[in-house]
Amino acid sequence: MRHMRTPVLITAGLVLAGLSGGPARAQSGVVTIYSADGLHDGSPNWYQTEFDAFTKATGIRVQYVEAGSAVVVDRVEREKANPQADVLVTLPPFIQRAAADGLLAPYVPAAAAEIAARDKDPDGRYYAVVGNYADWIYNAAILKSPPATFQDLLAPSFKNKVQYSTPGQAGDGTAVMLNVFQAFGGATQGFAYLKSLQVNNLGPSSSTGRLTALVNKGEIWVANGDMQMNLAQMRDNPKLFRVE
Repeated sequence: MRHMRTPVLITAGLVLAGLSGGPARAQSGVVTIYSADGLHDGSPNWYQTEFDAFTKATGIRVQYVEAGSAVVVDRVEREKANPQADVLVTLPPFIQRAAADGLLAPYVPAAAAEIAARDKDPDGRYYAVVGNYADWIYNAAILKSPPATFQDLLAPSFKNKVQYSTPGQAGDGTAVMLNVFQAFGGATQGFAYLKSLQVNNLGPSSSTGRLTALVNKGEIWVANGDMQMNLAQMRDNPKLFRVE
C-alpha cells in the first residue's frame, strides 16, 4: 500500500540566509525579508511575534514579502543587480540553489554554535529556522474519513478536488514528489503515479499556503501542506484536518 502517511522530513525545514550584495537597509530603518509561506499564518504567529520584538529592541521596521519557496529565490535572482531584500527564508533544495548561484552572504548569528552541523551550511551562508514534516489536509465536513493511500486520490470522485503545490516552485510540493518517489519505490514509478493523479489534480499552485482556504471552503477536498503551517492555520480554518 502506498500510504500517504509515510513521513518525509522537509530537510532542515525553513532556512534563513543573508543576501549577497544586499542594500543593508537596516541603517535606513527597514529590513526586508523574502520568505516562503507558513511562518506568518495564524494570529498570533511566530513571525509577527519575532518582528515586533525586533522592532521594539532596535527601532528597525520589518518589511515582509511572502511567496512560494522557489518564487522568492527567483525574485532574488532577478534583483541581483539591484538587491531589494536583506534576508531570505526558504526551503531546501532552493536555499542550496541560492547559495550555489552566489546569492547569499556568509554571516554568523549569535547562537550559531547551538545549531547542529547538519542544520547549517559549513560556509555559514544559511541556517535552519525550524524542522518540519510534510503532510496532507482534507475537509472533514465533506470527507468523513480521509484518503489513506495515494491510490485513493485516483478515485473518480476526486476529479478537480485534489491539488498539490507544484514541485520545483513550492518546497512542500517538492516534498510531495519525494514522498511519492519513496512510497512507490523510485522516480520512474513515482512520476507514473503523478501522471495518473493529474486527471484529478485541479492545477498548479506555486504556494502551498493558499491551498488551505480552498480546502476549508470545500472548493477542493484534499491538498498537501506541512505540519507547522497547517497546525497554525487550523485555528482559522475549522473544517481543516490533517492526514498525518
